Amino acid sequence: MEDQEAEESEQPGQLGRVAKAPPSPEDLLAQDIANLWLAAPGYQVSSAVIWLHHQGESEAMQEMLFRNFQLPEEVGRVRWLWPRAPLQPSSIRGHSPTLQWFDVKEYPICRVVRAIPDRARKGEDENDVSAAVKRAETMVRALEVEGIPRRRILLGGFGQGAALVLRTVLQSQEPFAGGVVCSGWVAGSSDVPDNISEGGRSTALLWCHGARDDVVEPRLAAEQAKALKEKADVNLRFVLFPEMQFELASRALQEIQRFVTERLLSAAEEGKEAAEGVLEPG
Repeated sequence: MEDQEAEESEQPGQLGRVAKAPPSPEDLLAQDIANLWLAAPGYQVSSAVIWLHHQGESEAMQEMLFRNFQLPEEVGRVRWLWPRAPLQPSSIRGHSPTLQWFDVKEYPICRVVRAIPDRARKGEDENDVSAAVKRAETMVRALEVEGIPRRRILLGGFGQGAALVLRTVLQSQEPFAGGVVCSGWVAGSSDVPDNISEGGRSTALLWCHGARDDVVEPRLAAEQAKALKEKADVNLRFVLFPEMQFELASRALQEIQRFVTERLLSAAEEGKEAAEGVLEPG
């Protein structure tokens, strides 16, 4: 038997047996999470929304803001997920353990820190941001393993959570149902990341920002949104709210509700058409 296997792999012009790569820790975790949902009767859904909170906060406040959020029946059953960021040492808090997706060196988020002399703001570490994207991808993979395709998963977030949503969507090989960025920014070393994929470009993004935001500079946000649209052809709509600060104000929530409804309805319709296409006789 051993000689036969060796012969199969060594004969020229033939493909030998390709060893299947062992599942990654992220894949195993995704499978475990999916198994928990699959084992719970009545929790099966057709779409999902993952919403990520800001640094130093928890998911509780965000969840409370969306408690009156209503979607039409045509969307189908939707699961809202409110993951909590891991506790990590925070540079802005003297390396104290803080709920954060990645480390931020300094606030406000801007290009230039006014000082004597003025200096460039210290940006986020690219490896740290990439690790956070991996964590977000694990949440998405769990839904996919459960049977919910990426085109029916919408990502949204506020503050640092929004920054993570933006990077996760932009480098996804397959498009999401949509993405919501509220008071976010392009984290990392560039306004236009190098690893933007076709799936990221084609995903519809809504970016809401307050003109009075003193945490993430509105001018920087507008410039980054413009760069993504013009230099990378990202499908993005930027909305500036004149009276809004660093918050999820009522007008922004209304805009988000319209966008989420539109994107999930579109995803549901696409899924229905695909299913009908499969059922049609050849």
